[in-house]
Amino acid sequence: MIIHVLGTAQDGGYPHAGCKKNCCKSVWNNPHLHRLPACLATVDIKNRKFYLFDITPNLKEQLHFLESYNCELAGVFITHAHVGHYLGLMDLGLEIMNVKNIPVYVMPRMRNFIANNQPMNQLVENKNINLVEICEQNDILFENFKVTPFEVPHRNELSETVGYQITINQKNIIFIPDIDSWDQWNDSLIDLVKNNDLLFLDGTFYNKSEIKTRDISKIPHPEIGDTIKKLSQLNNKDKQKVQFIHMNHTNPILRPNSVEFLNLKKNKFNIAKENQSFKF
Repeated sequence: MIIHVLGTAQDGGYPHAGCKKNCCKSVWNNPHLHRLPACLATVDIKNRKFYLFDITPNLKEQLHFLESYNCELAGVFITHAHVGHYLGLMDLGLEIMNVKNIPVYVMPRMRNFIANNQPMNQLVENKNINLVEICEQNDILFENFKVTPFEVPHRNELSETVGYQITINQKNIIFIPDIDSWDQWNDSLIDLVKNNDLLFLDGTFYNKSEIKTRDISKIPHPEIGDTIKKLSQLNNKDKQKVQFIHMNHTNPILRPNSVEFLNLKKNKFNIAKENQSFKF
């Protein structure tokens, strides 16, 4: 079993549409710096299947990363109803892939959002996808792994927001690309890291001063700097479990020579790398 990182950026990718600032200007001509929206795949080599965790507008590039496994798409788990996390569903429809009855695992409000809104409900009507309603803390069992959803606080205008725990061979992987604040969550961040083996955690902003033109209170995320402080008491082995993901285009850790990137590495934390894989 393999966890494969298919994207590490916030919903709009990197560089970002409409951005004319220095954070993106120099990146357009450097394809090796481009990053796709955050997404993971769980690859079941034995059964020749893979499962996506979120399905982004850059689905075709992300599927290309997986071609060497010679596996077929067998299911999609969606965290919430913000565009970078579900919009790739449209590629499954009649005009593009025209798949048949792919299970899409969603919480109740997310299920209603897809089933009752055009054009996504066409995917249901045409039987491209099969919406499978899931519940918080209820395991979804497969032959070689299990998935457990858990709710996290986020801007839930259209749906719930969940993270996922993926359990493979008694190892636990956490995927939380979006959360408003670690302090608003009932669970302990310290315990989360100690009790799991690999964690992909919200790294949207390094600090809120990155955003000059928008009200940051309307797009809340934990600052990486604050997350580092909260986890400072951990030993280095536990710190190295953490992979920051879902970086906004303004986030300086996207630039490997930045002070912030070097500080992150100095403190023994990691930045998720696109097309990186972890074997379990």
